[in-house]
Amino acid sequence: MTVIAETGTGHGSGLDAAFDRRSNFGCRGWSIILIEAALLWISSGSVVHGLNVILPALSETYSLEYTRLLALATPASWASILAGFVGAWVCGEKGPKFLILASLACGGLAFGLMGTWGTTTGFVTLFAIVCFFDSCFAYVGGPALVTNWFPRKKGLAFGWSTMGQTFSTATYVPYVAFCFATFGVQAGFWGITAMMAVMFVVVWVFAADRPETLGCAPDNVPMSAEEIDRSRREQEAWVCPYTVRQLLGMRDVWFMGLAFGGLYIVIVGLLSQFVPRLVAMGYPLPTAILYMSIAAMVGVPGAYMWGWLSQRLGVKRCAMLYLAWYAVALTLNIFELNTVTMWISLAMIGEALGGATNLSMSIVAEKFPRGAFVKAWGVVNPIQSIVRCCAFAILAFGLTYLGGFPGAYSILLVVALISMVLIWKVDTTPLVGPAPAVNTTA
Repeated sequence: MTVIAETGTGHGSGLDAAFDRRSNFGCRGWSIILIEAALLWISSGSVVHGLNVILPALSETYSLEYTRLLALATPASWASILAGFVGAWVCGEKGPKFLILASLACGGLAFGLMGTWGTTTGFVTLFAIVCFFDSCFAYVGGPALVTNWFPRKKGLAFGWSTMGQTFSTATYVPYVAFCFATFGVQAGFWGITAMMAVMFVVVWVFAADRPETLGCAPDNVPMSAEEIDRSRREQEAWVCPYTVRQLLGMRDVWFMGLAFGGLYIVIVGLLSQFVPRLVAMGYPLPTAILYMSIAAMVGVPGAYMWGWLSQRLGVKRCAMLYLAWYAVALTLNIFELNTVTMWISLAMIGEALGGATNLSMSIVAEKFPRGAFVKAWGVVNPIQSIVRCCAFAILAFGLTYLGGFPGAYSILLVVALISMVLIWKVDTTPLVGPAPAVNTTA
């Protein structure tokens, strides 16, 4: 296997580990981080949290069956899996900035139209389009920008940007509810479209596929103008040597996809049953909802914490610690010891909310730096998404046949431990250069 460093990263041997843990991204670098944070806020809210108010609003306005809309939202969201493949291909051909701009325009239009096309078929069609394009700009184009700008400090950069995803849990729903109350349901949907239009302009003006294009150095390291220009030319001429078939034949690609797919099963299982679990423990519904909001706000600084730890410990060890963290939280939930342990588990869940997105992208970027990231991510991300789709089936089996929440959470605990083993088996040595010989039948 040939392992060589990618050219044009702009790193010299004088950089030490302490540099990688400092958030000195520069003005242009911070703009990229804030852009990705805003994209994650919009996307995670539009395809997950927003359904809490979108579905009831559509049901009431157009006399549609709420349970049918809820049931059809799941297959419609599978468009996000396709977005991983298609978005990565477009990003590789046209660059992340083009993908983000095109996806913001198409996704924004589809979201606005959801309030005017008052049929079940209309909702499913438009929501699938929203899921597709929102995944393209937030989970393909945005991460490609971040890894291009911060090949060495990606964990820390993602730590800051994933705060947007965590913050969305507590703020997106109130904003959409305000739009509906102020402008009505039909016009209210365009409130999110307006935000996407603003982001279109921001990305158009401030973003660039690579920092060298704007005269900046990767990771904001000290470089002369000549070094930056040489790095730019090298990056523009560089072509990823891997095909999708070769990536699918790599053991580490499958281990990363399956391990973080398992992690998302744990997270989806915990978050989707957060309120019902507390109600089953005897807490009133309003109190359970309040506790969920508190946990989400706790998770905002937690996103930075996991980014910092990934730079301090290395992304592989940090990912294993992250899963062990969830394993402890699950154990506390299984045994329902007392109020203190309940609050400890809630704090642990909230503190870890932003870490999964960060670590799942960072470990791929560690193995496939800069230009190779988007192609590898276009394979790993759909594997993760397919595995994640099993979350509700696993929950339903545990709740039905294994004694309720303790049984369901016990399965999630096993999934977390299996994911730890898979991550432990991943070789994160940067792999860029001639593609290794792989067994495509594996």
